[in-house]
Amino acid sequence: ALDRCQWPAAGLLRGSAAHIPQVRIHDDDGRRRRRVLVLCTGGTLTMTPTPNGLAPVQGALTEWMAGMRELQQDEMPEVAVHEYSPLVDSSDMGPCEWARLAVDIGANYMDFDGFVVVTGTDTMAYVASALAFMLENLGKPVIVTGSQIPLCEAYNDARRNLIMSLIFAARDSVNEVGIFFHDRLLRGCRSTKVNTHRLRAFDSPNIPPLANIGISIEENGHLLLPQPRGRLRVHAELDTRVLAVSVSPGFDNSAVQFALEHADSQIKALVLRLYGTGNLCSAKRDFIEVLERATARGVVVVATTQCQTGSVMLGHYAVGAALEEVGAISAADMTLEACICKLSYLFGRGDLSNEEISRLMPVSLRGEVTPAEDLPPPPFSERFGALNVETRRRR
Repeated sequence: ALDRCQWPAAGLLRGSAAHIPQVRIHDDDGRRRRRVLVLCTGGTLTMTPTPNGLAPVQGALTEWMAGMRELQQDEMPEVAVHEYSPLVDSSDMGPCEWARLAVDIGANYMDFDGFVVVTGTDTMAYVASALAFMLENLGKPVIVTGSQIPLCEAYNDARRNLIMSLIFAARDSVNEVGIFFHDRLLRGCRSTKVNTHRLRAFDSPNIPPLANIGISIEENGHLLLPQPRGRLRVHAELDTRVLAVSVSPGFDNSAVQFALEHADSQIKALVLRLYGTGNLCSAKRDFIEVLERATARGVVVVATTQCQTGSVMLGHYAVGAALEEVGAISAADMTLEACICKLSYLFGRGDLSNEEISRLMPVSLRGEVTPAEDLPPPPFSERFGALNVETRRRR
């Protein structure tokens, strides 16, 4: 996306907010229904087999939805569909496309009760995380969905994912960006793709689902974000000068050093995927010095974990404390997708200093991170021991 748009990623979208072409799925029957706008970018759900493999087909989703009898039920919302042209694979979705979605949701915000974004699964968690940050004071549901099997196949997961996304997009209890997939509604900025072959392809490892579906819908109402107090603000500018690096035993840090210290380097943030609670090989003193020089120049260094669940605790082990001493910031239990999109959003705002961005990274803006005081204490800590004593006393 950077190659096509250059930086800032959403620079070509200024002034583009307008009502977009929509195809109505319902005939006007005179009934007052809740209204949902479906924004389709492509992805597996819209694909059909071609000689070169699966590829999205323009207009197919609108045609299929027009023939879905379920959507004519009285309890279903009135649906309008907009398909972007050309439809793309999710691997081609980037900051420009995320910004276009945010701008179009903002332009049509007052005309619809909710929104469904149909996109591919590979970068779906990035799409949902980016939209969560770009849509400040969101007071309506924005449900991101797709499928593992195309809608054109006799057996597929696309139909249920689409229908349930429309149902959630018409509910007034959801005021945030979510991902609906298989049988669960997940918070968008807490989600990550965990499986390439199974239908339960997404999870939110550090927070329970917002809702589960079975015979009925079971919402975890205490987890849902409250109604915002201000009007919707769309932040379409993203600064994507963020580098993410996953460390491995014995890695050569010269490439990272070059990326950070090259004369033409414009990197504003470095996201490190570390071991366990945020640990790095103690012998990598030269790499620690690289990070110290980077933070001194204003680069924001954020530590995440390679573990799927749990949180970064930089001061728990000595090897992690060394990172904290040179200015690295803990991402706590944020997903990698949320961490990258949050940094891009904060830098893209243009009204925050690096110090302010560093202070905001551990702060929950959209429910993307658990506040430090609510995280479980690290093992063998004084607080951990006190909790164990209290637990034994209660037994």
